[in-house]
Amino acid sequence: MLNKKMASILLSTVIAASLTSAANAETRTAQATATWQATAIKDTTSMLVVTPLKSLTFNYAEGQKSFNQQNGAFDIAIQGQSGATDFKLASKIVSNTLARTTDDSKLTVGVKWNGTDLTKNTDTVLIDTSTGITSGLDNLAADGIYNGSERATDRGEFTFVIASAETAGAATDFKSLTDGTWDGDVKVQFTATWDGTFTPAPAPDA
Repeated sequence: MLNKKMASILLSTVIAASLTSAANAETRTAQATATWQATAIKDTTSMLVVTPLKSLTFNYAEGQKSFNQQNGAFDIAIQGQSGATDFKLASKIVSNTLARTTDDSKLTVGVKWNGTDLTKNTDTVLIDTSTGITSGLDNLAADGIYNGSERATDRGEFTFVIASAETAGAATDFKSLTDGTWDGDVKVQFTATWDGTFTPAPAPDA
């Protein structure tokens, strides 16, 4: 009888061990597909070309109860204008709202240039050779460059932040937002102005 009990115990132990091994052998796999909207543009003839050098992704920092800030570099290219006496480059926000389809919450993206907030209604001056403002974009503001005959480039950088949030049109704090993803475009308009006496461009051959 003792041998039968021992055999039963051993058999139960073996079965239990087998079940445990089977549970530990489980494999779980998850996949996700990311989609990027892609457009390739080359423009080396326009008087002014501004190219963002990175996309923006804001992540909520739970400990700070806010979203992280992003530095967004951009490349600026201009065509020098012979005869120019002054050159000015300014920018302002065109659109800066992120939204989602799951609810009516929205985020507003703030854009800063050297600590100054850009707005939708007033241009922020980046370069003004008449007053000596270059904001670090010295290559474009140099004599012989903006008023020369060649193309020139420089690189600038905006600071982007999630400035505010709203739900159903009312302001709300970031902590109260439901988890999820907001999407949208942040568009900044750049305006370059050359003042001076210019020689009219020759008419194209007939």
